Amino acid sequence: MKRNLREERHKVATVQGGQLFVHRIEPEQSRGVVLMLHGQGSSAQAFLGTDRGLAPYLAEMGYTCLVVDLIGHGQSWPLPSRKLKHGLSTIINEDLPRLVADARRSAKGQGIFLIGQGLGGALLASAYAAHASVRPGVVGMVHFGARRAISRQTGPVAFWWRQVMPLLGALLGKVPLHWFRLAAEAENISLYREFLSWSRGEWVDPEAPEMDFAEAARVLDWPASLYFARRKGGYADQLQDVREFIRGIGTHNARLLVLGRKEGNLRNYRFDQLTRHDDAWVDHFPLLLDWMNEHLKDSGTGRNRPHLKLVNGQPRAKG
Repeated sequence: MKRNLREERHKVATVQGGQLFVHRIEPEQSRGVVLMLHGQGSSAQAFLGTDRGLAPYLAEMGYTCLVVDLIGHGQSWPLPSRKLKHGLSTIINEDLPRLVADARRSAKGQGIFLIGQGLGGALLASAYAAHASVRPGVVGMVHFGARRAISRQTGPVAFWWRQVMPLLGALLGKVPLHWFRLAAEAENISLYREFLSWSRGEWVDPEAPEMDFAEAARVLDWPASLYFARRKGGYADQLQDVREFIRGIGTHNARLLVLGRKEGNLRNYRFDQLTRHDDAWVDHFPLLLDWMNEHLKDSGTGRNRPHLKLVNGQPRAKG
């Protein structure tokens, strides 16, 4: 990491005494703030790597990066266990509004980008749809392999993810995704089971189904969004599921970039390599940087713009 970058760590308090660990990488002169959220079986290392991840790259290019460890992951507390019940609804309604507020304090009027890996993207989109407090200052979203619903519900691979992995999780207390190179780390068993259920149903709050994220998203002036997907995606990041995720948000300024050797990229990346491989620094990270710079410029000073459309004179998303 370059010497002109300052690295700090702090914690953001959340419900039930939980502490969200945030890695902060800041250049001498910041042009904007980026909040990064990992997906299943991962942590902040998804964006950090060994100083070759997306966060160090964007920091060197002038962006303050806040990289989060969700509860039960990385250095956040509590640690994963059979008793940990920090679920999807809590992340969407409690953790993310707190984290975005932390990012807004760092931004001091500059534009904010939200970047998600896998499930992290679906969680960010859900929080944005549900809570007005999340939207001010957000000028763009970036998603790597974003998915919520999973179309492949049958077959040997689906059986492995939906039957074998939960069984191993029940025996071990956490789902060993890393044993089979399905993810970088193990996943908490309760969150894993909850996601499997969520991926089969509608895009609603798992604990409060009356909160319809899809309905709320369609009436919002959604921020510009950049989507990366692998041509040869696995069970949890099928290209068709990424496209369905985009359609689920409704009409918005969306750009999808499919990565793979046939598309002219340097390699067929594994899912966990998309945001932290050496080749990405000269492959698709520069495209992401150009896109961010363009939309930061279009946003002017990064001040709030209207995000909520009205239907019959009434707002449709809560906040």
